[in-house]
Amino acid sequence: MVGFFSSLFGKKQPTNLEVVPDRIWMTTDAKYAGLAAEAEDRSMSEPLAILLVAHFPDVLARLEKVANRRTWRVPLKAVSASKLNTGLAAGLNASEADTIDVIVAERHPLPSVDDRLEAFADELPCRCRFAHHLSLDDAVMETFGGEWVRDILRGLGMSDDQAIESQMVARRIRQAQLKIEGEAYGSSAAGSAAEWLANNCPSLIRK
Repeated sequence: MVGFFSSLFGKKQPTNLEVVPDRIWMTTDAKYAGLAAEAEDRSMSEPLAILLVAHFPDVLARLEKVANRRTWRVPLKAVSASKLNTGLAAGLNASEADTIDVIVAERHPLPSVDDRLEAFADELPCRCRFAHHLSLDDAVMETFGGEWVRDILRGLGMSDDQAIESQMVARRIRQAQLKIEGEAYGSSAAGSAAEWLANNCPSLIRK
């Protein structure tokens, strides 16, 4: 995927990619509510389009419900990360003056997959605002102790309908992904991140 847009439009200097710190929610329901609220907020600035992105089918199904819940001010589409390619972007007729918002609803167990997705966003021929929404219930989060983080946050007074942006947690996520990448047998297809971990890296499944 890396290099597709470079070959079509030339490499942009400096980058037009704005990466927003991960927004981490207590629960899955809070994550999707927060993601929908961000999409609504982003739509007010009238970007060319908003893409709600999932790595796995279970998350894509939830994002499709968000996309179909109402009529949006701008084109909003739920899409699998594997479908993000030059054809999709070309269909949006993006120019340098446009903005596309990419909101991802999960981290993939493999950091290299997340990196490819960010590279796609970086090579769009327009400005891109790129964000992740995560939940402590997410399978990748649970590999490094989602309950431990939850207890700390509750002790600090955080409620279910609040999100945090924590560099410490972001580093722990990356460390967990690198450990998964080092121990995974492969990367067979799966319906969810939890199923992916069970199939490809069962040694890291929390009992």
